[in-house]
Amino acid sequence: MSVRKEFMAGHFEQTEEGIYFPSSRILAQGKFIVSKRGEPEEVVDNLVVTQGLNYLLAAAFGATSVLSSWYIALFSGNVTVQATWTAANFLANATEFTSYDEATRGAWTRGSVAAGAVNSFADKASFTCNTNAQTVRGAALISDSAKGAVTGTLVAAARFGTDKGLDDGEILDVGYGFQLTAV
Repeated sequence: MSVRKEFMAGHFEQTEEGIYFPSSRILAQGKFIVSKRGEPEEVVDNLVVTQGLNYLLAAAFGATSVLSSWYIALFSGNVTVQATWTAANFLANATEFTSYDEATRGAWTRGSVAAGAVNSFADKASFTCNTNAQTVRGAALISDSAKGAVTGTLVAAARFGTDKGLDDGEILDVGYGFQLTAV
């Protein structure tokens, strides 16, 4: 059975490590790496939301066009990421954080696909806070660049393990990686 068929039939398991497709023996997992400049990096497991899973499968198997541009969005809501989140409801569900100097969401600049993985860890998106006493609690990978947009495709989101307090001029760097592993 193909991964797409497994997904559509509900033949997958959500585990602590990621989403496991037993018939195909594939584990899908993603991670954000985040750091406030001058502080240690934090690695955060994400949730690939249903809209993201549907897009990944449809794009991989030719059922939809491949989107070439992706962006990192930040959020400040004190929430738990849900599989039902979409690009259309991300702003409302997560309380998108937009108090940064950059005109758009941060571009996800992926490296080469190798060993079943792709990431932007070598070229993270940077966000320069423009207001004092701000809190960022998570990040998402989304296909629309506009701050606060409710269009596009949401692939994944994660709540950070620790809130990131930012003041005017402080910079938050965020990278995202996705991996498929044969198990």
